[in-house]
Amino acid sequence: MEDCILEFKKVSKSFGKNQVLDSIDLSILKGKITGIIGASGEGKSTILKIIVSFYKPEKGKVYYQGKEVLKIQQKVKKEFGFSIEEGSFYEDLTVVENLTHFGKLYGVPINKLNKRVKGMVYFVGLEKAANILAKNLSLGMKKRLDLACSLIHKPSILVLDEPTADLDPLLRKQFLYLIKKINAHGTTVILTTQIMEEAEEICDQVCILYNEKIIVQGNISEIKKKYNSNNLDQVFKKVFSNKRRKTYQESKEKKSKFEEIKKEIKKEIKAENPWDILEKRIEKDNKEEKYKDDL
Repeated sequence: MEDCILEFKKVSKSFGKNQVLDSIDLSILKGKITGIIGASGEGKSTILKIIVSFYKPEKGKVYYQGKEVLKIQQKVKKEFGFSIEEGSFYEDLTVVENLTHFGKLYGVPINKLNKRVKGMVYFVGLEKAANILAKNLSLGMKKRLDLACSLIHKPSILVLDEPTADLDPLLRKQFLYLIKKINAHGTTVILTTQIMEEAEEICDQVCILYNEKIIVQGNISEIKKKYNSNNLDQVFKKVFSNKRRKTYQESKEKKSKFEEIKKEIKKEIKAENPWDILEKRIEKDNKEEKYKDDL
């Protein structure tokens, strides 16, 4: 039996009165690429933010190597890498400066940092852009920089939210190749995507999130067989064409708050650890939302 490195057990999450996840179970296999697929508003990004403890579940627990994630935060921060769709690097730092900064934050030894930064710049193909400010990079280069920042501390688990969003077909192919290279070195990869061809190309297993629950997870061939489909795209259409589908979309007010938080964090370059800042502010924001519901 294959090793399970990360596990959700009966996890539920709501934002105010809107339930996003309802008692979900999820098993992530060690050393594999797992794709979380679902239509917009199904809660894919919420699952990722629970994995890295940006969000806390109202019910249920998440376990990493058999231990509850919320009780081993330092281990999680050291061994997880997280890349959000919008990017988490600093626009006014160069590629090298960004990688050096994140390397220090994640505790990469000083005597190894310069070598690690140079190696990462080469790995993601940004040698010619090493000394260019991040804000002046192309979209594809920004995606690669964000990936490099999440890898600088050599995490055991890499969590990617819509990693190829907005990329053209050629850049998407190059990025998928990078992800496969990372996985080939033993890193467990968890990603969300709405591109079924992409999921079918690189994922060892997928789970489908629908109406607040994971309705199926496992080997892609088995899932296609279950839904009598030739590919994941057909599976997706069969699942999400159901008229009973319900979705939750974050309100514009909540999205704008999250954007404000990110902008403020990016200004605090001297902060001890960006994980701590974001976690505290999201927790505060969630409390404010809960208070509003009680009025």
